[in-house]
Amino acid sequence: MSDTQLITVFHAFSAGGLWVLGTMLCAGVNTGNTSANRCLGIFFYILGGTFTQLFFEGFETVGSFTIHLLELPRWAMLPCFYFAVRRYTSPSARNKYELLHFIPFLFFLAFSLTQIIPHLLNKNDTSLALPTWLGFIARYLFFAQMVYYWIFCFKLFYQHQKNIKELASFTEKIDLSWIKYLLISVLILISIRIASSYVAQISRYSPILYFIGVIYLAYATLTQKSIYTTEKKEYAGEKDQVPAGKIVHERLTFDQVEELKRVVQQRTVDEKLYLDPGLTLVMLSAKIGIRVHELSYVLNNGLKKNFYQFINELRAEEAKVLLLSAETKHLDMTGVAIRAGFNSKTTFYTTFKKATNLTPKEYIKAKSNRI
Repeated sequence: MSDTQLITVFHAFSAGGLWVLGTMLCAGVNTGNTSANRCLGIFFYILGGTFTQLFFEGFETVGSFTIHLLELPRWAMLPCFYFAVRRYTSPSARNKYELLHFIPFLFFLAFSLTQIIPHLLNKNDTSLALPTWLGFIARYLFFAQMVYYWIFCFKLFYQHQKNIKELASFTEKIDLSWIKYLLISVLILISIRIASSYVAQISRYSPILYFIGVIYLAYATLTQKSIYTTEKKEYAGEKDQVPAGKIVHERLTFDQVEELKRVVQQRTVDEKLYLDPGLTLVMLSAKIGIRVHELSYVLNNGLKKNFYQFINELRAEEAKVLLLSAETKHLDMTGVAIRAGFNSKTTFYTTFKKATNLTPKEYIKAKSNRI
């Protein structure tokens, strides 16, 4: 076995790992979001087939016909990844035009059949010779498809991160931060694929680089925390209740916005509604008696803050009082964070530092020195 073939063996390792991941997701090992998990599982299956093709090509153990069959699903790979990310970030979102994403795959399949069927009918033909121009399209359009869908998926994830801060006062369990690592790992694989086409040294060691990328991909997948079922339904419901700001703007005058702003601030502070760690936009609107879309508009345009900022800044003010109170000196920082309404110590530290430019301990020390 040559050194090149020895390195090529890593393609088999990558393929095997991806098939295991795909099977776990499609079999429902993670029950958080079945539809999204299956889409991601299919993506892994197709990607595993791609590495199998690269392994066969490296050892030259099969003919061009088998290689072409392994290439057929490739055009469906990135759409499956897109559907997975879309279903993770918007579990209830469905679009009747979704299947249009598979048009390139169907076109490639239909054209391939015109080449494959004559090949099957001719038993003496052991190879499958496809037009040169088809190879050009398969390479460069596939590069474009990879980059396009990755950017598309990144925008979905970014929008999700932005939306949850409009709807919830916490991000734990619903921020889907693991998808960031999933996107990074896919970007690594895409970068290796493109770079190996132009740089000989990268091409030589690409099987090892791919395998490292697959390990990172597996780590991101196995550490995923999907939105819990009840949270998923609540989040989706709240998202649907917040219409475009332009519509609300047409209904509210400047004076109305100012009055609602006063009511929102007064009720939230006086009744200490911000102390509820699970507080959401819909819950606050129900407690105050203001429509959800009006509350959202008042926060965004009246206070120039999203819901997450508004509530957590009030919690930071509460924490300032607790940190200097003799009644809470027995509490550690986690206890203070929970008493102030924060869901986690991390969010508490981040918000507090942003509000005061000091850590909680530095704040206590600074106040003590003034006394």
